[in-house]
Amino acid sequence: MNKLPPMSAIVRRAARWGALALASVVAMPVAAQSPELSASASAPADLGAQMRQHVFAMERAYRGVHDYTATFHKQERVDGDLLPLETIEMKFRKPFGVYMRWLSGGFAGREVLYVRGWNDDKIHAHQGSFPDITVNLRPDSSLAMRGNRHPITKAGFGEIIRLLVKDAKLAEARPQDEVQYIDLGEWEVHGARSHCIEAHAPGGSNSPYYAPRAKICFNVKTRMPTRVSTWDSEDNLLEDYSFSDVRLNPGLGDADFDPENADYNF
Repeated sequence: MNKLPPMSAIVRRAARWGALALASVVAMPVAAQSPELSASASAPADLGAQMRQHVFAMERAYRGVHDYTATFHKQERVDGDLLPLETIEMKFRKPFGVYMRWLSGGFAGREVLYVRGWNDDKIHAHQGSFPDITVNLRPDSSLAMRGNRHPITKAGFGEIIRLLVKDAKLAEARPQDEVQYIDLGEWEVHGARSHCIEAHAPGGSNSPYYAPRAKICFNVKTRMPTRVSTWDSEDNLLEDYSFSDVRLNPGLGDADFDPENADYNF
């Protein structure tokens, strides 16, 4: 499995930033030129402004997305431990309805359904393994949060883009933070032609930024995230999220968010 190349030591010493990031997936270069070389070879004064415009374009594009389906690839560090990769079938509809089914690993068969305002605003879920009991849980309950960095209410493109935009606006308003951006060029992520950037911001417990280091890749056609990854101040991976087989605006209906759906096993 190939990964985006690390930054050169020179660039890494010069960089500091944060934002949000994406999952583990094959990333292959579109152009022959190394993103690492191109990043260190030229660094125009307005590079930060250019990279922030990419983030703002993602926000504008997402306004036209009403629903989508995707395979969600997720790896997170929870309580200091980097957990195994999870692969999840995902359906999402605005304003906020999400269905997830785990496809592989120790959680294979697990299903989760959450629709804001339905079911007393609780998650409807079952484990997929014995004893396979369907339960209703508060999204922030200890059982629902077990093995997760974020509640299901933060799932999907919208929250990722919101955090990216928040940090981009913060960096724009606080030039003294010297947030640094590196243009990694175009890559293939899960077969989707993607533009990737890396960002570094001040770290530490008092930092207003999401993470000290982030890599963000987005589909050059749809502007939706394809991969977002974040690291802490010690360069430990915190989150790695990616999306494959994405279908935008397929016209999902009420049945897709109904536990009585014959294709579900609640």
